[in-house]
Amino acid sequence: MKGFLYIFFTVISEVVGTAALKETQNFTKPLPICVMSIGYVLSFLFLSLALKITPMSVVYSVSSGLGIVFSCLISRFYFNQSLDYSQILGIVLIFFGVLLSNGTNIHNT
Repeated sequence: MKGFLYIFFTVISEVVGTAALKETQNFTKPLPICVMSIGYVLSFLFLSLALKITPMSVVYSVSSGLGIVFSCLISRFYFNQSLDYSQILGIVLIFFGVLLSNGTNIHNT
């Protein structure tokens, strides 16, 4: 369970950093640059903690899959970018693919 929490915080930190990167406007806005930097540093910190107690295959696949899902949701609801039906289906498939392929491994961490 602890490993899953580290993975969750890895994903959230990385998505916050990526969203802030879009807001930096070519690195001209100081506040988004700070948020981006903190987000990415925290992401690597939580990633290293997750890797200490969880297999790398689980950490990488779960964080990558959920990172894609959360990034798409942020793009849609924060940046008002459109998603077509095939993209939504892809997000749903990624989410359930992560659950199916790593569900038992997550409970053992």
